[in-house]
Amino acid sequence: MRRLSAFVLPVVLLWLPGAALSAARSDNNSGPSMSGAQMLQCNSPDPARAIIGCTALIRAGVGGQPELLSAAYSARGAAYQKRGELDMALADLNQAIKIDPKSASALRFRGDYYVAQDDLTHALDDYNQAIALNSKAPELFIQRGNAYMINGDFEHALPDYNQAITLSPKLAAAYGNRGEAYRTQGDDDKAMADFDTAIKLEPKLPMAFLARGLVWEDKNDYARAVEDFSQAIKLDANFLAAYDERAMAYEHMGAHDKAMADVAQAIKLDPQNPDAHKLP
Repeated sequence: MRRLSAFVLPVVLLWLPGAALSAARSDNNSGPSMSGAQMLQCNSPDPARAIIGCTALIRAGVGGQPELLSAAYSARGAAYQKRGELDMALADLNQAIKIDPKSASALRFRGDYYVAQDDLTHALDDYNQAIALNSKAPELFIQRGNAYMINGDFEHALPDYNQAITLSPKLAAAYGNRGEAYRTQGDDDKAMADFDTAIKLEPKLPMAFLARGLVWEDKNDYARAVEDFSQAIKLDANFLAAYDERAMAYEHMGAHDKAMADVAQAIKLDPQNPDAHKLP
């Protein structure tokens, strides 16, 4: 089996728990809505700001609305996780489910937490429950498919990605992850078709270019691989995996100086792990 690219793991986190307050309303479309500075702060990508905003909402009880109170705990749990405060993160995610046991989004966010901790058994349990509660949410199938992929269970991952595409035919992440499933099984043509679709749907998604570049590498077309890795870097100048992969492609092309320049940049971005960025 070929190595997994960096596509799968980032996409596990593509649907961020920071959007929990919005996701709560998708669980219950008839439920009340909220707005205001604290809600926006709770959804902030900055964990410190999110914790302050979510804590304010939790203390206020968010107007007695259990689905939004649950979402506030989910968002705060995600913020704690970002800061590495894992005990507090899990406590909040558990509380979110306790408050609203029928919240598919709360179960999905705790599943995401378990994936990040390599606890795939508990992650799959949560995703299964979430899908039983809301079988129309494509992101739930993507997340469960990712958990299967990380576990090497491609037989179950592919149907989940297919279902996500059926539910949302324009969802780039579903094609990207299905493409990675095909690529790791050696089906380069199907992988390429899915990565092409993902790029067409979301042309500014660096992970899609990285993944397609890996297919070109698998086909020994290193010039095209370099083009895709370079585009990924253009979209995200700090994309560590793209520098590592481009360095290897350059080395295969005999462009040793360019390869070493990319290795140097990778080490600059990740100085704590210099041995991880050496040419083979």
